[in-house]
Amino acid sequence: MKTYKFENISLEISGPSLVGSNEGHFWFPTVHPLGGSDVLCGVVLSADVAQGEWPASMFLSRDSGDTWSHAADIESYGHTSVQRAEGEILLMPYETWPREAGDKRNGSAKGTIITMTGKGEVASVRAPMQFLGFPRDLADYHETELSLMNNGNILKLRDGSLLTTVYGKFAGEEKCCVWCLTSADGGTTWNYLSTAASWKDTPGAKEGPDESATVRMADGNLMCVYRIGSGRDQLFHKSVSTDQGRNWSKPESIENAWSVQPRLTSIGDHLLLLSGGRPGLFLWVCADGLGQNWHRISLAAHHNEFFDDPEFHYEEGVCSGENQPTPTQTTSYTGLSAIGPDEAVLCYDRLANGWQPSPGPWGIKSAAFAVRIRVS
Repeated sequence: MKTYKFENISLEISGPSLVGSNEGHFWFPTVHPLGGSDVLCGVVLSADVAQGEWPASMFLSRDSGDTWSHAADIESYGHTSVQRAEGEILLMPYETWPREAGDKRNGSAKGTIITMTGKGEVASVRAPMQFLGFPRDLADYHETELSLMNNGNILKLRDGSLLTTVYGKFAGEEKCCVWCLTSADGGTTWNYLSTAASWKDTPGAKEGPDESATVRMADGNLMCVYRIGSGRDQLFHKSVSTDQGRNWSKPESIENAWSVQPRLTSIGDHLLLLSGGRPGLFLWVCADGLGQNWHRISLAAHHNEFFDDPEFHYEEGVCSGENQPTPTQTTSYTGLSAIGPDEAVLCYDRLANGWQPSPGPWGIKSAAFAVRIRVS
């Protein structure tokens, strides 16, 4: 463990543990707590192209992220899950289809219910899901799909219902919006609630608001953080809701935090953790509980310091965030989730051949790693 101390912050981060490695595509890791010390990490096995369902491997840790083993292969990877019982999660699908032919305002897809069996093994079954009530037609996406991607995390609201954020485009628009949805049946059926952030309110965005995550702050309000593009000039932006997601403040940039797949959670006494990057691979820490002041930690530099095998180290440009080597050594996509009141697990990838399958100039295999984060 290494202790990072800032003003009013003392945080411990473990040395990295190897989740898994493989030739070919092996990237975009996500974290899914099962309850207790059981945690799953999902890793994509296919190219980064629109494809409907994304095949993935699931790796299981039974000791809160210290050690990992391959548990199962699944048909449909997702960024988002909700724990429905001890040892059971519903994994949301990433891409979405119309509920009926020609219906541009209601979507459907199959999620995956993953359970721990009595023998400590992982089993999965598919589960139909719906995404209903969008106020305008959604744009077309890949083949017959809708421009509606599940990417945010899931929070429980005060009335017991669930809240998540998704992104996509309305018909006739070139850039993305982040939409807020709620579910009253444990995550099977989701209904449109509001637009959390629109491209019309982020004039410097290359893509418009898209990948997102939401957390409850120290004052009880919700904060949604989202990507607007890729690059150091494309800062993460945030919006705040004071009424449980019905209305959101105008987008506001987060200073010195960028650019893809923000992952966000809270541990301890409202200590906020935010991970992402590109260029670079970082963890940002906020002790005020309100998302005002953030301290940056280089995950790539931390990795190099504590992982012994130099074949899986990062170049200096990744550690500093000044530039990405060619081909890149990481997607800068991370998985982050609290696994207890004072602890979280964060996972990330180290690529051998950038966006092409390994082997490559950075090694024979690509790999995924995990660290434990604790309030000390």
